[in-house]
Amino acid sequence: MSALALLLAASAAAQAPPPPTFSVGVEGVYVDVFVTEGNRPVVGLAAADFELRDNGARRPAELVAVESMPMSTFLVLDVSGSVAGEKLAQLQAAARALLGGLRPADEAALVTFNEEVRLRVPPTSDRGRLERGVAGILPGGSTALHDALYAGAMLASGRGRSLLVLFTDGEDNLSWLGAVEVRRVLLESNVLVQAVGIVPEEERRLVPGPNPRPPPEAPHVRTLRELAEVTGGRFWPAASPARLAGAFLAILEAMKTRYVLRFEPDPVRQESLHELTVKLVRR
Repeated sequence: MSALALLLAASAAAQAPPPPTFSVGVEGVYVDVFVTEGNRPVVGLAAADFELRDNGARRPAELVAVESMPMSTFLVLDVSGSVAGEKLAQLQAAARALLGGLRPADEAALVTFNEEVRLRVPPTSDRGRLERGVAGILPGGSTALHDALYAGAMLASGRGRSLLVLFTDGEDNLSWLGAVEVRRVLLESNVLVQAVGIVPEEERRLVPGPNPRPPPEAPHVRTLRELAEVTGGRFWPAASPARLAGAFLAILEAMKTRYVLRFEPDPVRQESLHELTVKLVRR
């Protein structure tokens, strides 16, 4: 290229308008809150009943109608070899009951795991496709529970109001990830985990004595409960496979009594992970 051509190119570049720039910020943060007294949800609260703090600084918050926010539900189901026969039939019935209880605008997805984690049905509102995915489950293999919970959380993150319903009938025996790594991921996600497991009635009876007390939890149940509670969820024990549908439907009912708070973060604060705390101030 000649010196003249280079000069013309440089002149054209100098005259070109600068590329447009856009400012980016967080307009609103949504916080999913569950209020209980004993084991019963507390209903009828107003925005003034809550105090929300963002990194210690109090921020005004408003209540958002739960009905106005479509929910993405991820069913993450254990299909290892121990889930067979009647247990599989009851699990499929429970999954269909949950899908039938979703609102038309809600999406759902199906993830199954044994030694592999598989996204059987991506997020969709097509109930027929989801039910066909549930009907096609064939159990077998080991249990990569922690890997499945990690994968489910990654898939569900960033999808608005996300619910992850995890079912397993036993403990992890194959995952690459441990509970500590999964806990760290769940702490930073926006996913609500509700875990369901089969705990026979005799394993939950009070230990007799002068001060009756609950029996110690099995290690895998304690781990599941702690991982769910990190996200604001809980562990839902089913006394038998026939009680799985009741546990799944109870989760949906609990979601109807949750509160969603919306607040605008301080625009001058730097980007980072924020610690949010919510407490009741009037009740």
